[in-house]
Amino acid sequence: MSETELLAKGGQGNPPLPGNSRRPADMPVLPDGCYFIALGNVDMWYRGTLRVESRDGQVFASGDLYAFDPSTGMGEQIIGQVSPPGPGIPIFPIADYTYYLRVTRIEVAESGFALTFEALRYFPMNVRTFNGGAVPHWVLEGTFTANMMPAKAPTGFPQPDTFFLGDVVVGDNVPPQLQMGWVAPLLRRAVIEIDCVPDTHAPLDNGAGVTWQSVFNSFSWDVTAIDSNHDITKSSSSPRWTPTDADSAMRQNRGNNALDDEWRYYVLIASLILAPAESDGFMYHQRREALFVAAQSVFPDQPQFGTLRGKGLDTTIAFLRTVIHEMGHAMGLGHNETGFHFMRPTPSIAQDSTADNPFPGNIDWSFHPDDAHRLRHWPDIAVRPGGAPVGAANEVALPGAPRA
Repeated sequence: MSETELLAKGGQGNPPLPGNSRRPADMPVLPDGCYFIALGNVDMWYRGTLRVESRDGQVFASGDLYAFDPSTGMGEQIIGQVSPPGPGIPIFPIADYTYYLRVTRIEVAESGFALTFEALRYFPMNVRTFNGGAVPHWVLEGTFTANMMPAKAPTGFPQPDTFFLGDVVVGDNVPPQLQMGWVAPLLRRAVIEIDCVPDTHAPLDNGAGVTWQSVFNSFSWDVTAIDSNHDITKSSSSPRWTPTDADSAMRQNRGNNALDDEWRYYVLIASLILAPAESDGFMYHQRREALFVAAQSVFPDQPQFGTLRGKGLDTTIAFLRTVIHEMGHAMGLGHNETGFHFMRPTPSIAQDSTADNPFPGNIDWSFHPDDAHRLRHWPDIAVRPGGAPVGAANEVALPGAPRA
């Protein structure tokens, strides 16, 4: 089998990634990371990102496009000459979100490569039909191929040699052009702001070497956790915080409410919470912007909770895990009962502990591989704060994976 044929094969149409030592010198290389892309012609303009990552001998790639008016701040630039909006992984306005791109094939050509992708148009409204059905959020407009060639990069690209330009085959219409250039080694970036009520603290690590950065870097997210205010209060004297209380605290205290400019999730460490019943933590926000966790919640005095039985949550190794579990919900994930990963509820993990593998030692300090794949490749609108409600990505097939 030729190198080209080998690259063109793979599960779900995704090419295996040969070792660099076997790659011909003239073959274009797509390093893992985030690419700034722009697509357009005389009738349309979009910009966005493309995520490329190699794993288990395959390449997985997906992207997002946001509508853009080139007459606003871009002068006479054309596709192939569009610079990234700033250094690192770009962020775009939520209201401009338009397409999810699922790359299904990367086929090496003599001097470049053919990038084949499905374009799924996003419709934010949840529309019901006369017969009780629902119009899907995502509509497949078609499968397209862009014939990409190495090109001279405009300013702003940190690796000018990893820049490509090509026509997108769309039938008899004027073909739009696609440009793509590498801008960062990781796929997405976000800020997690942690505010606390008095006499609590921010869970920045688990006391055993696991941090926000180590967890999220494992699936190529660039996350900055900010230990912010420690004097958050509310008007009610009740020690139990409600979602309304937490939302009011977020509006008053969050360091940056401009979610079009920054993916900033808000975490409130409360004493106790009521949401909708007494619990350890809850992602309460409809648009997945915020969550709160009860630092003084106490583990039940039951054998399955092992060395944590009867202890306050914020005194245990499970404090960070609880917050990351709720953060997973804020990023669009549901519960996952497979294994002992972050998205499995804590009582379920404790219930399945054994004498040989007791709780909390049976906690797996990672997201299940399927959930990590979703966080890498789900559409922006489904994972970013302020985007679509939970569940909006369930209609989308991910690259190299079954439907979520």
